[in-house]
Amino acid sequence: MLLNNKLLNYKFLSDRIAGSLLAAAAGDAMGWMTEFIRSPDDLKRKMKVDRVTEYQSWSKQVGGRFQGYEDYIEAGDYSDDTQLTICTAACISPNGCFDYRSFCDLEYPLWLEYARGAGGTVKEAAQKIQRKSADWNSNFFSRKMKEGTMDYRDGGANGAAMRISPHVLANAGRWTQAEADIWRNSIISHGHPRAIIGAILYGYALYTVLQESDPIKGEEFIETLGNWVKELEIPQISGLKIWLSEWNKGRLETFDQVFANTKQEAIEQLRLVWKALRDKEKPESVLRQLGCFDYKTKGSGLGTAIAGIYLFAYQPEATSDNIIIAANMIGSDTDSIAAFVGGLGGAAFGLNAIPEKWRSQVQDNAFLIRLGEHLASIAVGEPDSLKIRSGTLGIKLGKPLSRKIAEPDLRVVHRRLGTGVITTIDQQSLLSKDQTATIVQIKFDSGQSCKFAFRKDTPSENLFTV
Repeated sequence: MLLNNKLLNYKFLSDRIAGSLLAAAAGDAMGWMTEFIRSPDDLKRKMKVDRVTEYQSWSKQVGGRFQGYEDYIEAGDYSDDTQLTICTAACISPNGCFDYRSFCDLEYPLWLEYARGAGGTVKEAAQKIQRKSADWNSNFFSRKMKEGTMDYRDGGANGAAMRISPHVLANAGRWTQAEADIWRNSIISHGHPRAIIGAILYGYALYTVLQESDPIKGEEFIETLGNWVKELEIPQISGLKIWLSEWNKGRLETFDQVFANTKQEAIEQLRLVWKALRDKEKPESVLRQLGCFDYKTKGSGLGTAIAGIYLFAYQPEATSDNIIIAANMIGSDTDSIAAFVGGLGGAAFGLNAIPEKWRSQVQDNAFLIRLGEHLASIAVGEPDSLKIRSGTLGIKLGKPLSRKIAEPDLRVVHRRLGTGVITTIDQQSLLSKDQTATIVQIKFDSGQSCKFAFRKDTPSENLFTV
C-alpha cells in the first residue's frame, strides 16, 4: 500500500494526481473528436483518417439552426468533462471538503457561459440550481426531450461521474470524505442510482489506484471493485434524508429498491468484465455487452464508468493506447470513456502515462498540472496558497463586456474566473436576419482558457473590462 499517514510523499503523489487530471483531459480531448461521428465512413470523411491516434483541429455547429455558430476546436481542446472537473476542483476547501455552496451558487451556473460539448441534463441542472428553492439536495426538475419529459430521478447519465475525480484526488487516503462529497456533488444534477453508483464506483477505482505502489493487475483490480460494490450502502450524510424523502414521493419503487437493483447491475457488469479479461475478449465486444453502443444506454453513468475501468484494466500500463481504443469506439460516449481511462492511467503512472507530445498539446496543460499539485497539497494536509478562482474582489470594474467592446488583447475580469486577456475573436453571420455571433476566447490569469459567445449586443452580466 502506498498511503499510510505521513507516508504520503507530496512529490510522488503530486505527479500522480497531476497525471490523473492531465491524462483525463487528454482522453477527453481525443474522445471529443469522435463523440459525434456516426460511422467509420463518417470518420474518414470528417477527420480524413481511418482511426484517430493524434489530435487535430475540427469544428461543430452550436446553438441551433438560426442562432447557431461554428465552434472551431483546436487540436487538444477539452470538453465539458474537463471543464466540470475543474469546476469541482475549484470548490475543494483546504481541508478537502466540498464547498457545495460555491458550486451551486457560482461555479456550476456560471459554467453555462463557457460550456463546450455539454449534454442536456448537466446544462438543465445548472440552470435549475439557480432557483431560490434549489440546493444540492433539492434540485429536482423535469427536462423536455424528443421522446417526452424526463424526470430528474430518472437521470442516470455520466455527467456526474465525469466531474468527481477532485474529491478523490484531494482526499487520497480519506475515502469516507471523498465518498460523501461524491454523493453531494452527483445528486445536484442526477437522481438515478446509475449516475450515482457510476460516480462512486469510478471514484473508488481512482482511490484504489492511488493506494497502490505496485503495478495494477487487471483481474485482481476488477475483483477488488466487485467485492467493494457488494458492500456498498447509502451513507448517513447530513441532508440526504430530505433528498431521499422527496425522491420517493409518487414513485412506484423507493430509492432503496432502485439502488439495490442498480448495485446488482453493477456487480453483474463487473463480473462480465472480469470474465472478459480472463478470456481475453476484444474490447469492442465487451463495450457492446455493457450497452455502450445502444442509443438507450450509451451515456449511462454506470456503463461508461465500467467501460473506462475495464479499458484501464485491459492493459494498465498502456494509457495512451487505451485512450486511442476508447476514442475509436465509434457510436459510444467516446470522450467520457477515454477521460475515465486517462484518469486512472495518470493516477497509476503520473504525468508519464501519456507521451510528451500529447501533454504539450492538451488545452491548459500547465494549469491542469498546477491544479493537480494544489490538490496533492490538500491531500497531504499542507494546502498551498493557490487561488483557482480570484473573482472581482479588489478590482476596479470597467464596462460590461459585449461584442461591440470586445477586441484582442483587451484585459477583462469575470465575476468568478477572475482577470484575463482576450486572445482571439471570431465573428460569424447567423441565419437569423442581420445577426452576428462574436466568439471571444479569454486566457485567464489562473491559466484556464474559456470561450464566450455573444449573439446580440446585450453585455455579459459577469464579464467586465478592466
